[in-house]
Amino acid sequence: MAARDRFGAFPQEPNGSKLQRFIQGACDPVNFEPNLALNLEIADEINKRKGNAPREAAVAIVNYINHRNPNVSLLALNLLDICVKNCGYPFHLQISTKDFLNELVRRFPERPPARPSRVHLKILEAIEEWRGTICQTSRYKDDLGFIRDMHRLLSYKGYVFPEVRREDAAVLNPSDTLRSAEEMEEEERAAQSAKLQELIRRGTPADLQEANHLMKIMAGYDQTSKTDYRAKAAEEIGKLREKARLLEEMLGKVHKGETIGQQDTFEELASALKTSQPKIQKIIEEESEDPDAVVKLLEVNDVINTTVERYNFVKRGDLDSAKALPLMAGTSPSAAPPTPTTELSLIDLEDGANGGPSAPASGKPASLEDDLLGLSFQDSGSSSFGQGGGIALGFGANTGIPGPPLLSSTVETNTAGQQQHITPSTSPAPQVARQPPVFPNYFQNVAAPSTQSMAPFVSPSIQQTPVPPVPQNNGKNASNDDDDWAFTSSLPPEKPAPPPVSQNELVILNSNLHILLDIHRPVTMPDGPILVKAKFSNNASQPIQDLTFQIAVTKKLTLKMEPQSGRHLEARQRAGVTQIIRVSGVPRGGGGNVKMRWKVSYRVGAGPLNEEQGVVESLPVA
Repeated sequence: MAARDRFGAFPQEPNGSKLQRFIQGACDPVNFEPNLALNLEIADEINKRKGNAPREAAVAIVNYINHRNPNVSLLALNLLDICVKNCGYPFHLQISTKDFLNELVRRFPERPPARPSRVHLKILEAIEEWRGTICQTSRYKDDLGFIRDMHRLLSYKGYVFPEVRREDAAVLNPSDTLRSAEEMEEEERAAQSAKLQELIRRGTPADLQEANHLMKIMAGYDQTSKTDYRAKAAEEIGKLREKARLLEEMLGKVHKGETIGQQDTFEELASALKTSQPKIQKIIEEESEDPDAVVKLLEVNDVINTTVERYNFVKRGDLDSAKALPLMAGTSPSAAPPTPTTELSLIDLEDGANGGPSAPASGKPASLEDDLLGLSFQDSGSSSFGQGGGIALGFGANTGIPGPPLLSSTVETNTAGQQQHITPSTSPAPQVARQPPVFPNYFQNVAAPSTQSMAPFVSPSIQQTPVPPVPQNNGKNASNDDDDWAFTSSLPPEKPAPPPVSQNELVILNSNLHILLDIHRPVTMPDGPILVKAKFSNNASQPIQDLTFQIAVTKKLTLKMEPQSGRHLEARQRAGVTQIIRVSGVPRGGGGNVKMRWKVSYRVGAGPLNEEQGVVESLPVA
């Protein structure tokens, strides 16, 4: 234990880099309250240095959080909150790693105390705040999945999270500020640089492979992932124009004597339009070489000026002056707004299809070496960093938690970002076998529709009734018109036959992914748990990756899942991934009454993430 307390005594003299000296000064126990100016200066230093600075700061701060002096811990937690809210995705990526989260809760006991300390409450409040904001609203929320795992693990252990005020956490949600194309590109490149830094630092083969792919995107070599930032900026301008139209229609329905503009929707829309005007003027200067774009931007700027002026008149109660202003095209003061095809938010008007995390986009091809400046291949901190205490995330750990398995228990990586298996396709194009010059019977494969598709969760052995051959016509009874036609056909290649199913096996999915459950109960333990071995096969001609299988049972039963043997299946690979599942609490002879729900997600090649689910009505075991 003594070896783990690396900061048992506070250093008397500053040492290390400038950033570490700043952090040491901010967490000095002589401070009776947080030094806000120094904390903001530390955040500015992290944003200015970039490179390895976010990880260096995160490691130093979490070490001070585990200090014996609670005053030092509280000062470090306040500094951590400032960095999370001001340093963006590069710092968010560091606080979502297994190592950081394990160190953050290293001093948490296995069972929660009756009266938790202030330090424990602040840590719980921080995790609750992160889970409700950046883990749900960030464009890169897929990389922050381990924060959700830690929240779920602490809840399972019995810890109660304090309520977080929405006003305090609002700064972590994405802003509705208008951004130019250059600002979008700069933000994207900063996120890509941080991800590249972390991938190279870890240095596993899968990480280096993903880093190689990411460098191709950043250098502009991979044009398939290139993002048109000007088109995205045009979408933002369109949303701003839609806000102006909505405010115009709302102002047209205000009657004399009504009061508006007191912390309501009118004020929020008007404020969003006012704050966007300086940005529009900046974009006009940047797009000065495109006359068409300048004309459209000036038109939008005039519409915003008119709408804001009308809002000021209506707010003061001068409806006559408001009506004298020209109306926006397609808007009347008394007409009801057209019914939108999708539900529209009155606050941000964000399109749900564009709100999720987008694919990484390429940046300037000539500045890739600038993103590697300050890159450190050495780990910050000691070798024991990230081991955690009694509560920790890890591959194969925490398998007893009810419900779906934790993501951190199924992957070996330190961050939750999906690993990309970028392997060139080596499978040759399908070759058509040469057939001997005979006249085939093209109707021999036509059979009556099978009822197998009506029961997707039950897999009885299929018995096909042989179809009598169709008598061939030798042409003697055909009409003379048929002699002028020669029929040909091209049938699709047959799919590989699924493996045979025994009495205790159950096929629950047979699409691109084939899932077979091998179910049995040990003969020596007739009242023991039911053992289910899930076997995953690939029916597709492309590899399957990011495979995650989840299963649930009713509350009266107990479910325990061992980690998957892997998350990647090669093309046409049979039973390449397996997983053992134990179902306890089933009485002897009650296997037919067990009901389970399952859900699986996977990605075929470089395509989108597929999700499929279903229900197992009974288990073929006593």
